[in-house]
Amino acid sequence: MIKRPTVKGKKSVKVKLHRLNWLEWVAVGFSFWFLVYPHPYDWLFGIVLAMPIIGLLLNGLSRPNLASLVSISFKDNEEEADLADFIDMPAWVLLARVLIDFEYESFYSILKVGSIAFVLSMILLFITHKMVDSKNTHMGLIYFTVIGNMALYSYGAAYGINCVYDYSDAEVYHAKVIDKHISSGKHKWYYLKVEAWGTHRDAEDISVTRDQYKETQIGQLVAIDYKEGLLGIPWYFIE
Repeated sequence: MIKRPTVKGKKSVKVKLHRLNWLEWVAVGFSFWFLVYPHPYDWLFGIVLAMPIIGLLLNGLSRPNLASLVSISFKDNEEEADLADFIDMPAWVLLARVLIDFEYESFYSILKVGSIAFVLSMILLFITHKMVDSKNTHMGLIYFTVIGNMALYSYGAAYGINCVYDYSDAEVYHAKVIDKHISSGKHKWYYLKVEAWGTHRDAEDISVTRDQYKETQIGQLVAIDYKEGLLGIPWYFIE
């Protein structure tokens, strides 16, 4: 949700335009499932990946303008923009999940492929929806909310597709575990710290599952699978 200060004394009002409530509930449910318990991974990834596309196509059947994707409300002297949940929930969850689950070799490669995905998503967005009416006083906030979340979705989707559907053979390296730790916060993430391997000249943390974390001991040798990626973004993981 995006907030922006508004004129003091503005009455509390809400304008809700998008109507695909059933799809929003489906998107929220599958996104939450994928975030907290990503099994079966490939199926959940595919379902969450499809939600924004399905939403744009269904909402865009009559080709409304982009404002139909956003709810605008005024509360406590602040203007709030709430994007349709079939876009923002999958966008944030996809990006978070793939960054946690897959280690990338080069951020530049993600930027390049993600930018192509972003352009394609913009083409779909503006084929299915008209521009915001120039008389709409919330035009800037609507564009920022919709396009910003579509950018997050595009980069998360591109990197996820690159890794999840990469069935190529891996190049296997071996490295010794020199430390292990669990991240603090609302959710626990598990990491093994390994010594230098392959072209990696420094020790680094690599995320693993809880079971891998429990079963792996400091000093143990682990196998690291290095893959080129379906879309050309190299990535790797501990077997």
